[in-house]
Amino acid sequence: MSTEKQKPLLFAEERSDADRFDPRRHRGALDPSRIPGYSEIVMANEIDGADDLTFRNAHRDNPNVKTKEDVYKMIGATPRALDVEFAWLPVSGAAGARSSNQDRVLDSLMHQEGYRLATKDDLTSRGFGFPPAGREAEDGTIRRGSDVALFVRSSEVARMWHDFKFQQQKEREGVPLTSLAGSGDEAEAWARQEDSETVYVKH
Repeated sequence: MSTEKQKPLLFAEERSDADRFDPRRHRGALDPSRIPGYSEIVMANEIDGADDLTFRNAHRDNPNVKTKEDVYKMIGATPRALDVEFAWLPVSGAAGARSSNQDRVLDSLMHQEGYRLATKDDLTSRGFGFPPAGREAEDGTIRRGSDVALFVRSSEVARMWHDFKFQQQKEREGVPLTSLAGSGDEAEAWARQEDSETVYVKH
């Protein structure tokens, strides 16, 4: 029988945890809003919509990036149309308490802006992974912490609302809507908002 002293099991478990939680093993997963597969497509769409000259200038000092295709390879996704928009939205206060104001906001998001609570099937049916920072609650919803849940709405509804809010913002800034017609500004703004506000709705 070997008399060699064995390493404590706890030490082995700690090494295992260190491997599991090594940030270098989780590309992009440290973003708590990330949805594997979906977030990468959103990023690719954002890159695809970027001005070519601006893109080249932003990467002129990076020898590994010469074209947008180089970035697509790095993030592991290419641009494509999405049929839904996911968003992390607050469903209660930080301590889990509900307020009348929060209820009004949530009611507006669901009954006016077309959001509904997302389920695991909304992800898996489209080939997307489960959010690393999320958990599936007993009621089938996907939660992040005690106060945030994953919502989903159709991309058609999302487009209408992004365009509507963009027009409202321009009106507040005093820009006549007629000056936007056919200018490409609306389409450009939609692309920016679709890709920057979709998954990454902060609470």
